[in-house]
Amino acid sequence: MDFKVNDYVLIKNDDKIYQIEAIEKNIAYLKGLTYRFQTTSLISELTVAPTHLVEKAIKKVNEIIDRFKISSKSRDKHQMIYGTILHIDGDKEYLNSCMDLYKEMNIFANGIYLKESEIKDKIEELVLMLTPDIVVITGHDLYNGKGFKELSNYRNTKHFMDAVRMIRKHFNSESITIIVGACGSNFEALIASGANFSSSPKRINIHTYDPAVIAIKVATTSINQTVDFGQVLKYIENKKDAFGGIETKGKMKVLL
Repeated sequence: MDFKVNDYVLIKNDDKIYQIEAIEKNIAYLKGLTYRFQTTSLISELTVAPTHLVEKAIKKVNEIIDRFKISSKSRDKHQMIYGTILHIDGDKEYLNSCMDLYKEMNIFANGIYLKESEIKDKIEELVLMLTPDIVVITGHDLYNGKGFKELSNYRNTKHFMDAVRMIRKHFNSESITIIVGACGSNFEALIASGANFSSSPKRINIHTYDPAVIAIKVATTSINQTVDFGQVLKYIENKKDAFGGIETKGKMKVLL
């Protein structure tokens, strides 16, 4: 069977839906349809994902986000100044989806596409120039299952850690809230590096919007209140297995 870039596929003995990013000879480079991870597969191991399964997966994510939007519509935006967001993403499509969500929720955000390995070299300049209240650092990651603690077992966790540390050279965890990670990232290492919220405590997959949902909650919580992470988890499918964090104040200011 002939496959092409952007086709939705299944891998043999794997029920997750993937999208083809590139094809080289008999190898397909894949990313999750709604999850933030990448992998490769032999073309011979692929089958076309049935349309009804693709639609079901997209519908499931959209239903969660729609509930999140409804829960946040009651805010009186005329009396509040929300925290600002810098969202750096290793996936252009996911970045665009998150930027659309920020816009709909009336949250000011700058979105930057950078490969995960490039973020640490650009982040310091971007943060100093844009002065965000909240920084999201995400894209793709992958844990190979060979040992939780060894950083070499993660595709991009080390890159994320380096980026967090660059921010913490200038700003502590109360000055800038950092939300970082992707599918299977080393949660403990990222928190130890200075993140406020991170994936993935159980080394499982996270959805496209998970980092953005947390960022919006921080942006719309008062600077005098601790972010209600329990409320956030209502809109993250895999709950505390996917994301965790530390006690963090919000970034919203009330006009007097």
